[in-house]
Amino acid sequence: MTDAGIAVAALEIEDVVPRPLQLSERLFFSVHGYLHLDGLWTERFSQALHDEALARYTFAEVPQAGPRTPVPEDRLARRPTPAATGELLTRLHVTLLGMVRALSGRLVVPTFSAYGYYENDDEALLHLDSDQCDVTLLTTVLGEVGPLHLRPELRGVTMDKLGLLESDSAWDHAGGVPVVYPKLGVTALAGNVLPHNRPGRQCVGLSAVAALCYRSLL
Repeated sequence: MTDAGIAVAALEIEDVVPRPLQLSERLFFSVHGYLHLDGLWTERFSQALHDEALARYTFAEVPQAGPRTPVPEDRLARRPTPAATGELLTRLHVTLLGMVRALSGRLVVPTFSAYGYYENDDEALLHLDSDQCDVTLLTTVLGEVGPLHLRPELRGVTMDKLGLLESDSAWDHAGGVPVVYPKLGVTALAGNVLPHNRPGRQCVGLSAVAALCYRSLL
């Protein structure tokens, strides 16, 4: 193992502590489709994620697959969101597996993890995550992004219909339930069930959100 690999392994062991979940937390997630889980890692680990996200930005590319909200060209986000992954993020993905299984009550497996980068604007069109994301964990690792707006009233709505809403200038892009990711943890989200968007605002410099997705085997 390289010196960098040893450092990453040490961070995983010493600085990430998935905690037991309360019954009330599992029930909240089951009913509402999301839950904030803070205090999962230290400030040192947060800084390590920040450093890896910044270093991996050079290698970021716009994903070829994934959810695409069907909207007119003039409603597309002003800049596609490039993504990259890294060794530390991959280790975190696996480390949190037991906690995600306990939270969801399902036999889930890790599917993919990535840093998504925003420069100048942090808009995310109204969408559902892919079928690889029965549970999505989200946290800000670089800079600052605005709240993610959850749309429980739109459960069961297809991507085509979400696209019609997103394209409607009269639709309230700032409605729903705004959530801010915890500083030292994640927001867990039933990503392919609960529609969500970020209305968009100007960002100062580069920001990044880490997403870790898990799919149920059953």
